Amino acid sequence: MYEITMRGAPPLNLTARSPAITLHSSPAATVLSKQISDPAEVDELTERLRSLGIAPLEVRVSPRCYEFRIEGRLGRSILRYLRWASRLEKERTVIRVATHRELRMILEQLAESGTQIDHCICRSAA
Repeated sequence: MYEITMRGAPPLNLTARSPAITLHSSPAATVLSKQISDPAEVDELTERLRSLGIAPLEVRVSPRCYEFRIEGRLGRSILRYLRWASRLEKERTVIRVATHRELRMILEQLAESGTQIDHCICRSAA
């Protein structure tokens, strides 16, 4: 199984030309990020989000940086209250294909349409 992730919606004719693919869209999201020196900062952000009734869609961790992905666009006053750097991510679409042949065909179609690909991964069968 192959997954191609891109920002925004796929070209309109993609599913008509490739009926074997599956599409999954995720909405625009606010990404909060910060380099962490004290793990208590993560707990503090989690409590602030919880106090606002906000649940992160995803949390990513790298050696010293945390990213919290929140569905939708957060307002300025909320962002000031949270005190973390933020950016808005556009809608993302994940295209799933089963074979290498389908993958190649989809990648060619996306290249022809000028669609920018975020990343492409191969998932092993479970």
